[in-house]
Amino acid sequence: MTKKFFLNLCFFPLSILSVGFLQLNISKLISPSAVHATNWNAYNRHVESGGRNLNNGNYQKAVDFYNKALKIYKRDGAIFYNRALSNYELGNYEEAIEDYKEALNLENKMRSAITHLNIGNAYKEIEDFEKALFHFNKAISIKPNEGFYYQDRGSLYWELEKWDEALKDYEIAKSKYLKKKVKIDEYFYNDIGYVYFKLGAFNLAIDNYEKAIEINPKEGMFYTDRGDALYELGKEDEACENYIKSSELGYEEIQDYLNSSDGDWCKK
Repeated sequence: MTKKFFLNLCFFPLSILSVGFLQLNISKLISPSAVHATNWNAYNRHVESGGRNLNNGNYQKAVDFYNKALKIYKRDGAIFYNRALSNYELGNYEEAIEDYKEALNLENKMRSAITHLNIGNAYKEIEDFEKALFHFNKAISIKPNEGFYYQDRGSLYWELEKWDEALKDYEIAKSKYLKKKVKIDEYFYNDIGYVYFKLGAFNLAIDNYEKAIEINPKEGMFYTDRGDALYELGKEDEACENYIKSSELGYEEIQDYLNSSDGDWCKK
């Protein structure tokens, strides 16, 4: 679960998808005298338009407006930060990394943990895992009590198939979520279930898959994953029931499997 946060001078965008956001209004940190008075209104318009388009998912337009703002004034870390968010959503990960780093240079104490987390996720996207881990570790060292920081680092260990390290981070994340009474979503439970599965702890995997199903019984993937764990425990009939349920819910991966010769053993 990747967490990204908007920083905006004039307004704070609403949440999109399942991403969370932190509001920070830093307009008072910049004096109008920092730019020519004739440009100040134009600067604010570009910033507002950039934020509006970012919030509405028009990422290229957001980048275009932030570019215009930066031609007028280049000393506001929030603009680089929000342009980084836009570039990230466009898949321009290297550009996003450069903008995040510039935001850190300009506003060293401004949301630095979140910025390092986002840099880590951008490096993860381009598969520079060593640098991703460095920035995840940096984020955790700054804010060691935030569960999603550990979750994101756990997802990196997942990519590297370092299951023991992934499990440790997911369990830390879960304990911090529960302590803060943060709602844990179904995909987190499914992810930690899969880590247990890869470690051969099939009953613990099932426990977490069932928590995911309890939250969202319409997600076919969860039934396939539970079926895999049941199959490994020798409970083939129960596994088959889960595969069929998953197929009925439209999970294409298991549909292809059941329609292949490999899935002949599991028929209605």
